[in-house]
Amino acid sequence: MKFPLLFAAAFSTFALTFSTGCAFLTKGKNQTVVVRSTPAGATALINGTEVGQTPFRVKLRRDQVYRVDLQKNGFTSESAILLPSSTNYDRRFLRWGLDYQLGAATDLVPEELDIELTPALGDFAGMDRFTEMSAQIVRADAMLASGELSAADHRHLVARIVERYHRQ
Repeated sequence: MKFPLLFAAAFSTFALTFSTGCAFLTKGKNQTVVVRSTPAGATALINGTEVGQTPFRVKLRRDQVYRVDLQKNGFTSESAILLPSSTNYDRRFLRWGLDYQLGAATDLVPEELDIELTPALGDFAGMDRFTEMSAQIVRADAMLASGELSAADHRHLVARIVERYHRQ
């Protein structure tokens, strides 16, 4: 008679643990983050360490802050911050203190990072708008001819330049 009662208690404890709040067992202490850029192919550094070119996926600890820097010829460097947030975990009815200590109670926000790179072709201030736009396109053409830009990046860059001056 004791064995079925002990088995039921053990099974209930096991089921309660795995179904309610043990984030360390269900999520783990690492999270996969997706980093994309427009245009693709930007060199990415996370906390100063080069990790590859966009787009890519990377596993990061959930409980740390990360700075993502993207660099690409012809475009301004952009930065973003990934922050740990426990908002989703804090909403749970049952939580385990161990999850906070092991770093599983947080999620990195945002989980998917999409960064639009802006053209950086020099400052041509003091010129009229048409001359300024033309000078930037000529600079983009020179970068294409020298091999600093791919044809796809050149098309994207020129489209962004024209769009920028069309809106003004």
